[in-house]
Formats: sequence, structure tokens, C-alpha cells
Amino acid sequence: MKRRRILYLICLLIVLGVNIFYVEYQIFIMLVLMLVIPACSWFVYFISTLGMGISMQIKKNVVVKGSKIRLRLVRKNKYNFAFVNGQIHIKYMYYHTGDEFSSTVDIKSGLGKSAAVIDIPVDYCGYIYLWVESIDMCDYLGLFHKRKKYTGLSKVYIVPEYAQADIIQTDGGYSEDMDDAVLYLKSAGDEVSELREYREGDSPRYIHWKKSSILAEDDFIIKEYDNNIYKTVFLVVDTLETGKDKRLSVMSQIYQDAYSQGIAYLEQGIICEYVGWDNSVGNIVRYRFYDNETCVKALMGIMNLKCSVSAAYKACQKLYDVEGIELSSEPIIITYKDNE
Repeated sequence: MKRRRILYLICLLIVLGVNIFYVEYQIFIMLVLMLVIPACSWFVYFISTLGMGISMQIKKNVVVKGSKIRLRLVRKNKYNFAFVNGQIHIKYMYYHTGDEFSSTVDIKSGLGKSAAVIDIPVDYCGYIYLWVESIDMCDYLGLFHKRKKYTGLSKVYIVPEYAQADIIQTDGGYSEDMDDAVLYLKSAGDEVSELREYREGDSPRYIHWKKSSILAEDDFIIKEYDNNIYKTVFLVVDTLETGKDKRLSVMSQIYQDAYSQGIAYLEQGIICEYVGWDNSVGNIVRYRFYDNETCVKALMGIMNLKCSVSAAYKACQKLYDVEGIELSSEPIIITYKDNE
């Protein structure tokens, strides 16, 4: 842009000098054209950029991973950007990890309302913000330039694809060591029907830790279950913090596993709750679901949580302390499983 202006001024001075020393009709016409054409270009550019208004429309606010987000950029009025060259810079960020990406699209010329249409591929599950970062515009001669920054965000949820999964039965546990990380699941279990003293051979997962805490060190209270009454299954979704190079793929896998296991339990007729750790307030969030639609909405609630250290561990500890919740079995922790 700067070089074009310098080159134009040099050419203009040369033509002006020639016109002074050699008064010729043709040279005078050239001088007039060199003044009028840029002036006309500036006028059209000024009209086109007046107001410089634009809005962003998103076709769907919930899309399935592997598809695309379609953005339509609409002019404030049909004369905005009608006769200019320019580019619109789009940015989008995955909220839970903070990873940012950008994309650029050329402004459409003409008098249509649409300034541009762009498709953004989504390869990871999560909750993302999208916004127009800025618009760069120049006239057709490239002599005049303007950039405008924008504020305002739109949000889109990228949800997992449906994938049928079997409920994995395991005593399990929780490990914060990424090298040994697996998907921990427990059976649904049933509601507690009675409490009794510990007997040799009883599984530790049936120990009532709250009741046992007031007893002697080697004494425990065991929970008995009524097989005719089903309980709510608590699925603790681990929003763990990992390295920058793999955090999006890790969380995408966790969301996928959470959704698949949630659907698997629903198919067994069992009501579930997603539990997550909200590090900003230091407390858990809970989302109960009964069918596929409420399962997706519950998972979207979990996607609003930022990743943090020891999220699943903190969520489980807090879940044990919540009044009014009787855990008939250990919470099911859905975390990263390394397939390598």
C-alpha cells in the first residue's frame, strides 16, 4: 500500500513537470486523468466503507463433530463493501482449552447483502467462540486502506457422533498418571436396602465410607442393595489439563466416551447424571438426563467447564460430601484412555 502511494506520487510529479515544460494537450489530459481516476476511486471507496457494518449469522449452533460450521457474513446495507477489495478475518477458540484458530475470506463485491460465506471444519468436540476479528479494505487502485476491529461473540457446540458402546464392568479406580490412564467404569448397581458389618471377602467398593469413618480403624460398614430399585448413575467427566499438542484430541475423546456411555446406560433404563468440576467456583456441577436429547444438553453443560488439574479427583471428593446423595457405588470416572 505504501509503495503504491509513493509510486503514484512519483508518476504524478513527473507528469506535472512534463506538463510545465512541454505544454501539450495530450500531456494535460494525462495529468487530469491521474488526478480524476484516484479521486473517483477514493469516492467509491468512501461510500463503500461508510458505516462499515457487518453481522455474523450461524446456520446451526449445535453441530456434529466432523461436519462444518457455516458462517454467513451480512452487510449492514447493500452499499457497504460493494466496490472495494478486502478480506474478513475470522477467529474461533475452543473455550475449555483456550486453543485459537483463524480463517480469512475475501469480501464479495456487488450489491448483494452477503459479504462472504465461509465453512469452518470442526474436528474436535467442545464449545467454541467465533467472532469477526477485523476487516481489511482497500480501493481498486490500492491507494486507500482501512481496517476495523470488531467485538461480539457467537458460540457453537460441537457434539460427538452417536457411537454404540457396551457398559464396561470393572472395580476401577482413578489414576492421574497419563501413561496409565484408562476409562474407568462401574456397574450401575442398585439402591441401598440396608447396612451391615464388614465380612471377609466383601468388595471395598461396597464400603460406606461416611459411616465407617466414625468406627475403629479396622471396622467398616457395608452397603446391601435391593436389586429391584435402580439408582442414579453418576458419570464424572474428567476435564483434565494436558499438553498443548494433544489437549483438544484428549478432551474430544473424553466427551465422546461420556456420550457413548451415557447412551449405553439409558438403553438399560438407568437414569444418569454427568458430574464435572468447575474450577472457577471450586465446586461440582451436575446435569441429570433421561433420554438422548437431555443427554446431549447435559454434555453441553459439561463442555462449558474449562480444563483444570485433578478435575475428576476433586469432583469425586466433593460428590462424597454433598448432602442428600447416597452413593450406592463408586462414581464412574470417564477420563482419557491412551490407546498407544
